[in-house]
Amino acid sequence: MSEKIAILADSGSDVPAELLKQYDNIEVAPMLVTMAGEEYRDNVDITPEEFYARLGQADQFPKTAAPTQGSVEAHVASLKERGFNRIIGITVSAHLSTTFGIFTNVARENTDIKMDVINTRNIGIGSGLFAVYAEEMIDSGQTFDETIKFLKQSVEDSRTFFYIPSLKYLRAGGRIGRVAGLIGSVLNIKPVIATDSEGIYFPVAKARSEQKAISKMVQLVSDIIASHKSVRVGVANGADVPLQEKVYDRLHSAFPQLRIYRGSVSPALGVHTGPGLVGVGVQVGEGE
Repeated sequence: MSEKIAILADSGSDVPAELLKQYDNIEVAPMLVTMAGEEYRDNVDITPEEFYARLGQADQFPKTAAPTQGSVEAHVASLKERGFNRIIGITVSAHLSTTFGIFTNVARENTDIKMDVINTRNIGIGSGLFAVYAEEMIDSGQTFDETIKFLKQSVEDSRTFFYIPSLKYLRAGGRIGRVAGLIGSVLNIKPVIATDSEGIYFPVAKARSEQKAISKMVQLVSDIIASHKSVRVGVANGADVPLQEKVYDRLHSAFPQLRIYRGSVSPALGVHTGPGLVGVGVQVGEGE
């Protein structure tokens, strides 16, 4: 039986919009956002623009939840009906969401289809770039097993970096991780936060101004790009397109031949980071 491979990601992975438009073998299971007592499917019932516009007026911090097992099962059923017999699951870090566990349960229970799930240990665009890499390998004729092997090998060196002007949303959402030490530190500190090799947030740099924080983030990203032959890069923003474009322009100027994806941070992630975020994902290819 020939392989027909699909990709199923969670919405917290921020798969680039152009990839979703270009390929019909990619589906996204939405996380859930609760705001002002109403529950929304991430990027389905509420867009990033709508979310950030309402966030500043919210009386209480919104809350999030992983996709329900039922919704993930519905996506798997849809893919099976469309003739796919292999599914690559892609989720944000298992340390930041229960999504990986839910995807894994669904994969275990669907014995009539081969499904393997990648815990990217990243988040947002950094996790979404794994879908880009997976699609590249599918297009090049790699088998399902080979694609899974290379994806898992690439987790160790792939990273997500982001700058946020305030830590209050991370703290309120309980996603503070190893960034907690910055709370109550010197006023006006501007941190650059990253996911470590286990997929846990930690402060990778601290600066006295936004400009210096952005410069440090761009340098960290540039160092990874320059030291690897196979990389995928994306820049995402949470209601600050001009700052995103500054980061994009600097990276594009340094690496003009590199395709750099751009997009918005999903509402489910914006709950925990607030407005003003700019993040950069760097996904490193196999054997590097």
